[in-house]
Amino acid sequence: MGRPPKYPHHFKVMKLVCGQLPVVVGAAPASVLYRLSFADVLDEALERGYQRPIDLKHAREFRDYITGPRATTIPLTFNLRGGEGRDWRLRLNAAGVGTLELRQPADDAPRVLAQVDCQHRLGMMSESDVPLTFQCYLGLTPIEEMAVFNVINGKAKGLSPSLLDFHTTKLVPSLEDVRLDLFIAKRLNDDNTSVWFRNVKLGGKTTQGTTRPVSLRGLQTAVGLYLQRSGLDSDRTVPVEYTYEAYRSFWRAASEVWPTAWHSPRKHLITKGVGVQALSLLAGDILRSETRESRPTDARFADVLARLGTVDWSSTGPFSTCGGRKGATQVYEQLAARLANATIAGALRARPPRISNAT
Repeated sequence: MGRPPKYPHHFKVMKLVCGQLPVVVGAAPASVLYRLSFADVLDEALERGYQRPIDLKHAREFRDYITGPRATTIPLTFNLRGGEGRDWRLRLNAAGVGTLELRQPADDAPRVLAQVDCQHRLGMMSESDVPLTFQCYLGLTPIEEMAVFNVINGKAKGLSPSLLDFHTTKLVPSLEDVRLDLFIAKRLNDDNTSVWFRNVKLGGKTTQGTTRPVSLRGLQTAVGLYLQRSGLDSDRTVPVEYTYEAYRSFWRAASEVWPTAWHSPRKHLITKGVGVQALSLLAGDILRSETRESRPTDARFADVLARLGTVDWSSTGPFSTCGGRKGATQVYEQLAARLANATIAGALRARPPRISNAT
């Protein structure tokens, strides 16, 4: 028989119900709650976690505020991770009043209290003994916890729309159950045959280095333009695989036609919002001109885009003053005009017009 678990941290609590879920409520010094809790921040590489990174300025502002006269706050919201009887234990009397007991965190035993809604209120409170009340859910799964966070913070100022979109992809039974534009955008990030593979900003920790990936919300918006322009948004007879694979092929072709711009995103606009949206409109035009019987290939898209191979995507080039949806439309219109001219010129070279000798 192993030694029984030890619970050195005790909190006086009362068991209640919040909405449809049981909770315990209590109070403790901020420094204690800080040491025993954690924020499950989204790790984009592993797609683990769900919260945004901490805003240190926001956290400092709360720390400065809460020490002032008559300062207060609503209860902090936690969830007890792990298993009851192993990682935490409730000892309650018949009235539901008693003690919440937590084990000691260690390298091989992570903290039990997950911060559902209090990351910025606790983030700079490691040395503060200001008493704070808390509400704690009892053993929600990480997905259930994410759903609660999403409801509480869905309209919060500063919360990344891409992070909310990421939550959506995790909270539905399967990815196919979300909207088609979000499904395609998320799948481009997950598909190792996509040039966007793991290069889409999901709203978690900031990517370091020279890469500045498009956000999930930005790519979703671009996919929506592609669907509208191609007519696939209203054509329910077209398989989702066709719609997805065509868009994936388009971007693989674009990365081959403009390799310098694609691999130097800090100095070029092709992977910025204006470039992604403009090219998505163009992708819709090209796909609309194709027959549904044949799947557009990388080579087919590359053949068309090669006529625009001299386009300057640099951040100091002709598109540098274009921004927002209006700017993306302007870039698209320029690309479409150049493509039309190149197509006409190519047709004329292939079959020169007859010149009449009549006078």
